[in-house]
Amino acid sequence: AHSAPQSAPRSRRPGAAMVYRIVALPCLLAALCAFVGEGRRNSGRHAAKAPPHSRGPIDYALEVEEIKACATSGGLPTQVTLVSGKGEARATVSRGIACFMKIVQGMAEEYEEEDDESKDTEINLPNVDAESLRLIVDFAGGKLEKAGAELEKLKFSELPRPLPGPLHETESVLKEDAEFMDAVAADLTRLFSLTNSANFVDFPALLELCAARIAQMLIGKTPQQIRDALPQALSAGDAATAAAES
Repeated sequence: AHSAPQSAPRSRRPGAAMVYRIVALPCLLAALCAFVGEGRRNSGRHAAKAPPHSRGPIDYALEVEEIKACATSGGLPTQVTLVSGKGEARATVSRGIACFMKIVQGMAEEYEEEDDESKDTEINLPNVDAESLRLIVDFAGGKLEKAGAELEKLKFSELPRPLPGPLHETESVLKEDAEFMDAVAADLTRLFSLTNSANFVDFPALLELCAARIAQMLIGKTPQQIRDALPQALSAGDAATAAAES
């Protein structure tokens, strides 16, 4: 009586735990390296593009330029509908909000070459759950609202390496960003879901904040305390990706 036949169906689709360890765990490890202390940064690709915290500090001036170029290019329709992984959530947003995500910026460049009739106003985000989609839209919308019509006035938090302490006590972190991340981190599963989603859509400013908020939980802890905390983090990550299994 072999157990191989029982496990064969699972080989067609990784379990939630495996998905998390392949996709999101590197984000956690990169957060530890970048924000908890000096160390070698992870440089692998795990989703649409390598997470920004594995490429070193973000050039926010360049980020603003890229968002502005996407939002004013005319490549995308004025409004687009973002659809979560299983289609259970849809958010119709302005082109400006959508352009915070590099995965959308790439689509805008492709759409430049198409005529208006062939442009699809829906963008499917297969690795993004419904709640994370709402949070991404809220975060980008808040930034856009503060900047008004002048996209060059977009402001993002500067995150020092290593992180000196909690986000709300870090001078270069915007108050609204610290409050947003504290609200997200009230539920660990939600925090890891948002980390996965921000990584997939390649939203550098949000992913950077997620990584820093994960790191914040480990600052000041001894190696043993960190080891004790990891099972809880892994369990939260498993729960965050369990919806990927049908």
